[in-house]
Amino acid sequence: MKPPPPAEIRAEDELAAADVRVMLTAPSRTALLDNLGITDQDASELLPLLDAAAADEEVLTEVTATANRLRAAAGLEVPEVDLAAEKDRHDGLQQRLAPGEGLVAILALLVSTSTVRAWHDARGLTREQSWEVLADLGQQMRVHRAGTGRLGLHQLNWMSMNWAGRLVHLGRLQFDLHRQSVALLAGTGSTPSADDPRRWVLGTHIPARGPLDPAEVDASFDAATAYFAEHYTELGAGRGVEEPAFGHEFVCDSWLLSDQLAEITGVGSNLARFAARWEMLERSRMDDGALFFVFGRRPPVDVAALPRTSRLERGVAERLEDGRGWTGGLGRLMR
Repeated sequence: MKPPPPAEIRAEDELAAADVRVMLTAPSRTALLDNLGITDQDASELLPLLDAAAADEEVLTEVTATANRLRAAAGLEVPEVDLAAEKDRHDGLQQRLAPGEGLVAILALLVSTSTVRAWHDARGLTREQSWEVLADLGQQMRVHRAGTGRLGLHQLNWMSMNWAGRLVHLGRLQFDLHRQSVALLAGTGSTPSADDPRRWVLGTHIPARGPLDPAEVDASFDAATAYFAEHYTELGAGRGVEEPAFGHEFVCDSWLLSDQLAEITGVGSNLARFAARWEMLERSRMDDGALFFVFGRRPPVDVAALPRTSRLERGVAERLEDGRGWTGGLGRLMR
């Protein structure tokens, strides 16, 4: 009988600064960047900074300490590393090597994949699937460049959640494991409290990888149900007869879950059809989310100067400029 998978995997040792120096300067680093989705201008600009970081004792020490925190454990209940809390200090240290933001976190993520890859293996992902999940680092760096014009990383705690092992990329969509308030999922309108019972659900995320083709979206949801139901069977144990089977309940908290998309792009557009899939549990202003995911920008910005080269850009920019803002929210989907 096959033993149950572990609830977590912990690193058996810690990296020394000398280990990290070797990893940053080894010939294999180009293959590592490629595995992590770091390509083109990001890769060419990052490579010399790996050498510079390896030669700077203070930077190397901080990269090593951060990497050891990221690789300490991966699993269902492992606390995520709060990289955002270290942002100001890390970005100040980065100025020794290059202007910008996120470099220390990028370097630490580069050298700390061993534990999360072992977790992926224990939970049934192939080597190729594991690297596809982790290649979101390169995707987030491209999003950063699109908005700022330079090498860097904004989505710090998104990446640490990934390195904790709770993100999976299956086809067009990404899915994360987390607990959600049962009362909120029931749509009763009551305000959830910290003491409310919670159950595991699949959070849904939409990487910036081209159109949201409905058939590809359906295939991703089907793949998620099949994968999580097989490899996380314990998360469905003990559910009441009225509760949905684990792997069939999805949530999405996004600026994309907005009726405004149908107004802007038409009810038959891929974006509007995706938004229409969801039963809305909460609605909220998401101006900053729309600003970031449509334009790659973070406040403060001159809204009047935002590009308006597509229907989506024009519609979002006009609403941000005239004060209507952008409403998104939290939705639930059963399959």
